[in-house]
Amino acid sequence: MPHVFLDGYAKPLLVLHALAAFALFGACTHQAVIGVGLLRGRLHLGRQARIYAQLIGALFVVAFGVGLLMYPHYRYHVRGLFLDRYEPWASNLFDMKENLLALALPFALCLFAIGRRFDPREEPVLIPFFAFASLALWALVTFGVISGLVITSVRGV
Repeated sequence: MPHVFLDGYAKPLLVLHALAAFALFGACTHQAVIGVGLLRGRLHLGRQARIYAQLIGALFVVAFGVGLLMYPHYRYHVRGLFLDRYEPWASNLFDMKENLLALALPFALCLFAIGRRFDPREEPVLIPFFAFASLALWALVTFGVISGLVITSVRGV
């Protein structure tokens, strides 16, 4: 059997990846609620919007980075030896999840960049964009977390 990068750390990396993804999901949920609140005129939520925007940026990088570290193990042991042969729908779901989360990256980066100095009272023109980015990111991350759980339940590390 060939040696795969970080093969012995697959389970701890999977747990770390899941924890980061769940934290990201929670932060995105809060940010989506704040985005809707800003659209409804609750401008006092600006400080919370800035905090969650920074948190989302950091958590997205952590979840993405840990996912990259565990990908070689997943590609050989999980996908190559099992999913592609016995559960091809799960392989396809993984590809869809990864592509949609790649689309989520610009939303996370935009929220991070805008959220650093976002004050809805001074820049009300940004509120609709901020709310749209928050809701779109929430939808994409929600799909990613649910599909990741489904794929892992079929064949974990």
